[in-house]
Amino acid sequence: FVGASGCGKSTIIQLLQRFYDPEEGQLSVDDVDVKEMNLTWLRQQIGVVSQEPVLFGTTIAENIRYGRIDVTQGEIEQAAKEANAHTFIKELPQGYETLVGDRGAQLSGGQKQRIA
Repeated sequence: FVGASGCGKSTIIQLLQRFYDPEEGQLSVDDVDVKEMNLTWLRQQIGVVSQEPVLFGTTIAENIRYGRIDVTQGEIEQAAKEANAHTFIKELPQGYETLVGDRGAQLSGGQKQRIA
C-alpha cells in the first residue's frame, strides 16, 4: 500500500492478518469474513515489508529463501521478478550469490525492500 501518513495503511494490514479484529463490522476477502479463514493459511498468503527491512549478512538468494529452505532457485528468481528485483540482481557481479553485507549495507534502501 502507498498513501499519506496516518491514513490507515498499517491498520488495514494488521486487521487483514488478524493481529486484532474489528470492533464493528467485518473484513472480507472475496466475500469471506477473514475470521472464518484458517489463520496460518491467511498469513502465509500475505507478504509485508516494513519501511526499514532487515536483511541478513549472507547472499541475496539466502535472504529471499529465508524461512523456506525447500524453495528452488527458480522459485527464488520468480519471487525476485514479482518484487521487481530480478533485473538489478542479475546486474550484480555475483547475481543471486552477492553478499549483501551486514543488514544489507551493500544495497540501496529500495533494493533492500525489494529483496525483503
